[in-house]
Amino acid sequence: MIGFMMIGELAARTGLSVRTLRFYADAEVLPAQGRTTAGYRLFGPEAVARARLIRTLRELGVGLDDIREVLGAETSLDEVAARHVRALDAQIRVLRLQRAVLRAFIGSTDPEELRRMTDLTNMTDEERRRIVEEYLDAVFGDSPSAVADRMAMGAPELPEDPTPEQVVAWVEIAELLRDPDFIATSRRMAQRARAEGPEPDVAQFDVGKAVGELAGPAARAGVDPAAPEARTIVERLEALGPTPPEDRTRVADRIEAFTDRRVGRYWTLVGIINGWAPSQAPDDIIDAWEWYSRALRAHA
Repeated sequence: MIGFMMIGELAARTGLSVRTLRFYADAEVLPAQGRTTAGYRLFGPEAVARARLIRTLRELGVGLDDIREVLGAETSLDEVAARHVRALDAQIRVLRLQRAVLRAFIGSTDPEELRRMTDLTNMTDEERRRIVEEYLDAVFGDSPSAVADRMAMGAPELPEDPTPEQVVAWVEIAELLRDPDFIATSRRMAQRARAEGPEPDVAQFDVGKAVGELAGPAARAGVDPAAPEARTIVERLEALGPTPPEDRTRVADRIEAFTDRRVGRYWTLVGIINGWAPSQAPDDIIDAWEWYSRALRAHA
């Protein structure tokens, strides 16, 4: 048949092996146009371009079903490319997470830790948000709370390409928010807050941020809470609160009732995951609040 070629010639013109071309032909993405009297396949001139396109798409990881749709004009090459890009994006995200988990695990010898890290990290964004939402529901229920609102707004969002530190932080947060003792302690704080007024803000907002900026350095420097310098800090912080200032002993009581190191740790971990500046969630914020409480009592 004039203009037709056998599979060996097609292989020579495309650079593909005879075995590969037979596979494409059997998969019906490179159909033969006929056969010789001896039963050998014959391909038309268009088979060269078709085989090269198939090879290119296969090298890009496109499946035979998608290739068949393109060559059969059931869908466009553009649509298949876009679909494949989305699939690759999902695969890349999974691979990045797996890489971060393995890097975070280096140095550990506990298989259970690796399983736990993998399970918690492989969650979808929705599943990770649900952990925070279930904690908030368990602690605050339907009652309005400024702290619950801030936790919802500042929820941890693991990036698509997390660092090992972010993976470790997320695992610690997930376990903390599922800890029955932490949930029970948080619920008691919420109940007391509804009865006595809002709890101190250890979440780095408003006065809480100022406590970290003013009381934090004093606590780190070992300033005596009873010193005149501490009184100045107390007065500066009071100026940011209600006017006239609340009774200092009462404020100290409330700080001690609501200050839990695990709460401060939660916000430090959120800062690591969300990429906040260290000043937005210092890891010694509870030290600052405890120092402030002692200073309030010393200068009551």
